[in-house]
Amino acid sequence: MWDIRFLIFFILVLILAGVSAAIRKLRFIDVQIMIMIAALTMSCDMLFCKQYHLYYYVSSEYKGWYSFWANLIIIPALGLVFIKFVPKTVKEVAVYIAAWTVISTLFEILIAKPFGILVYSGWRIIPYSVIGYIFAFTWEYVYYRILLKHCKKE
Repeated sequence: MWDIRFLIFFILVLILAGVSAAIRKLRFIDVQIMIMIAALTMSCDMLFCKQYHLYYYVSSEYKGWYSFWANLIIIPALGLVFIKFVPKTVKEVAVYIAAWTVISTLFEILIAKPFGILVYSGWRIIPYSVIGYIFAFTWEYVYYRILLKHCKKE
């Protein structure tokens, strides 16, 4: 049931998140952000993947299995990497979000789709993924700023 393409992607993302957490210590706020990301991605996945059948991970037969692991581990881990290196100024954050959007979109176009990690049956990477990334990264940054404002400094 574990497809090698998905497993390699899974392990690489975990290593990337682990390195990020080692470079910049893991905080309570980071855990809260990962919980929020998991909740939102599972909700969106239920709609886009399960309800509208716009995409699935690796196998349509086991799409629930792969979606579960992607939404519970992979996407929150990538969110952790994103938030650990977020810059200070608003202008830098705008460039940072734009860069992450471009890199994520290129990853989908050049790696995820050709290698069958993600199979698109109705989803179009451009414009849907681009819009989704801009929204998701902006929301994650706003939520991060809200948590910083309301949580005690560690």
